[in-house]
Amino acid sequence: MIKWKNKIIGTVANLLRQGLSPKKLSIVISLGVTISVFPVLGATTVFCTAISILFKLNLPAIQLANYAAFPLQVILFFPFLKIGEKVSKVSLDPLSQAHLIATFDEGFIQAIIILFDYLMIACLGWVLIIIPIFFILNFSILAILNKYEPILVKLGIDK
Repeated sequence: MIKWKNKIIGTVANLLRQGLSPKKLSIVISLGVTISVFPVLGATTVFCTAISILFKLNLPAIQLANYAAFPLQVILFFPFLKIGEKVSKVSLDPLSQAHLIATFDEGFIQAIIILFDYLMIACLGWVLIIIPIFFILNFSILAILNKYEPILVKLGIDK
């Protein structure tokens, strides 16, 4: 049973680490997470794929980080909106979660049209916060990967 788990973990880890040092893997994971919280639903998969292709990054690793962090996109929409409102000094009508969900029930394109101002202000908040978040994530993930790299090598999960 343990050999079976190690085989699966090893296979997945090899796919994710393919050709990546801990430093590069931490960058890929950090990028996937920071892009995944971009406040426009549906855009993150395209952005992660484009960045992965453009910079020759590990596509499975960046997409896994993107999908794993997806719930944060919904959770952080309102904080990004508040930050964007404060910085731009634009005051939008209060937007409740129920209103947001009801708007998306009308259809994705219709929701984007109705919520355009909110999305742009939230994107401004995202732009202002994402660089510090990226660096904090990157250094934290790198420290974790460096700490556990000997264990991965011992399991045969090396680059």
